[in-house]
Amino acid sequence: MAKFSLLEQPWIPVLQESRVREVGLAEALLEAHTIARIETPSPLEEVALHRLLLAVLYRALPLVRGGCDALELLEQGGFDRNALQIYLCRFCDRFYLFHDTAPFLQIPDLPDKDPLPWAKLLPELASGNNPTLFDHTTEENVPLASYAQAARALLVHQAYAPGGLLKRLGVTSAKDAPLARPAAFLAVGENLFQTLVLNLVPQKDPGVPVWELPPLRTQDVQGHATRWPLQGAARVYAWPSRGVLLLDEGCGVRKVAYGPGVEPLEVGFRDPMVAYRLGDKGQVLPLRLSVEKSFWRDFSAMLPAAGGSFPATLAHAVRVAEEMGLRLELRVLGQVSDQAKVLDVRREVYPLPQGFLSPEAEELLQKALELAERVGNALYGVAREVAKGVLGDKDQEELRRFQDSLPLLPLYWAALDGRFPRFLEGLAQPDAMDRWRGEVRQAALRAWEETRAFVGTEGRHLKGLAVGERAMGLALTHAQAREGRP
Repeated sequence: MAKFSLLEQPWIPVLQESRVREVGLAEALLEAHTIARIETPSPLEEVALHRLLLAVLYRALPLVRGGCDALELLEQGGFDRNALQIYLCRFCDRFYLFHDTAPFLQIPDLPDKDPLPWAKLLPELASGNNPTLFDHTTEENVPLASYAQAARALLVHQAYAPGGLLKRLGVTSAKDAPLARPAAFLAVGENLFQTLVLNLVPQKDPGVPVWELPPLRTQDVQGHATRWPLQGAARVYAWPSRGVLLLDEGCGVRKVAYGPGVEPLEVGFRDPMVAYRLGDKGQVLPLRLSVEKSFWRDFSAMLPAAGGSFPATLAHAVRVAEEMGLRLELRVLGQVSDQAKVLDVRREVYPLPQGFLSPEAEELLQKALELAERVGNALYGVAREVAKGVLGDKDQEELRRFQDSLPLLPLYWAALDGRFPRFLEGLAQPDAMDRWRGEVRQAALRAWEETRAFVGTEGRHLKGLAVGERAMGLALTHAQAREGRP
C-alpha cells in the first residue's frame, strides 16, 4: 500500500507571501519562483531539504555546464515545468513515505525487532546517544511524529548520522553520513528558485540517486553487502547512510526499525556544499563548525592563499550573482559532534558582497582576520596578567581557572561576532579596514571595561587591574603595530 506521497502531500515548510506553510516536493520546485525560502527552525532540515530538491533538479533538468547555463536558467524566471513533471511522474512511485516494496529512502523488509524511537533520527531530540540539546524528550515518552515530521527527520538522519557502533544485521559499526562532520555552505538568493539555481553547481556526472535504482532490501545492507562510491551530487545529496523503516501507527510514527545502510567507498569526491582546508600533514580536510567559536574566525582557512578552497556552491553562486546583480547571503549550517555525540547544531548567516572572491577582497579578509586573532591572543595574555596580579604566581592551575573565569575574551569575541557581518558587507569600500580596526579596538576596550567591573575591589583585585591596565595598553599598541608584517 502506498501512503503519503512526498511529491503531493505537504511536508516542506516554506515562506510564501509572508506566511509559513508546508508544500509537497512537486510544488516546492514548480512554484519555487513564488516561494521566498525554505523556512524551518532546524539548520539541519534546511540543508537536507535543499539537497533533496537539488538532487531532483540534477536529474530532471539538462545539466548546468557552467555560469552561462545558470544565467540562462535564471533569466527564465522559473524551472521548466514540463521537464519537471515528466521526471516526477516517471518516479512518482518512489516518493511515498510508506510503500510495501519501495518506501522513500528506507528499506521495506528491515526487521522491526528492537525498534528505536523516531527521535533517534534527529540530533536536536534527546534519545540514545543524543544528549539533551533543546528538548527533554525521553525514550519512555516519545511523542507521535506527524508524517511530515517523520519525513523531514528521515532526510536529516540520512545526511547527518554520525558514525559509530551499530551492532545490527552483521554490522558492528557504521561510517559518518556525508554531512556528519563538515559544515555546509548554502548561497541564498531572493527566492527559492534563485537559491536552487545558485547552488546547482555544474557536475560532469551528478550520479544516479537512490530512487532511480532498484529498492534496497535487507539482504543488500546486511554485513555491508552493498558499497557504492561516494560521488556525484545527485547521489550524495540523498545518500542512504542507514537502514531505516518508519513504523506507521495509522496517524503518525513513534518507532523506527533500524540497521546499516549503504557502505560509502571514498573516491576523493568533493562535496559541492563543503569547504576544504589543508591539514598539518598536507592532507585535504573538510571545514567543520566549532563549539568554541563562530565560523567566521575560520574563514581564512578556506582562502586559496592559505591552501584552502571555497565550497563550489559559494564560488558558483558569487560568479553568477555578480553577472545578474543579485543580492546574496551565505548560510553556514551544520552540527558539532564529538565521536558519535552531537553537541550542537548551528546556523550562521553572512552577507556576500560583490567582489567577494577577488584577490583584493581575499587579502583584505585575511588581514582583518589576522588582526582580530592577534588582538584576541593579546587579550589572553592580559587576562593572565590580571590573574597573576590578583593571585600571585604560585598555583598554575588556580591561575588558569581564574583567567578562564574572566569575561574579557568571551565578551571580545561576542562583540566581533556581531560586527563581522557588517565588515563583510562593506568589504569593497575603501575604508573597510580602517573601520574594522576601530571595531576591533572598541570591542577590546569594552570587554576590558566589563572585566574591570567583574573583578573585585579588594587591594589584590585593584593590584591585578592595575597590572592588566598596563598590559592592555601594550597589547593594543603592539597588535596594531604588527599589522601587515609577516
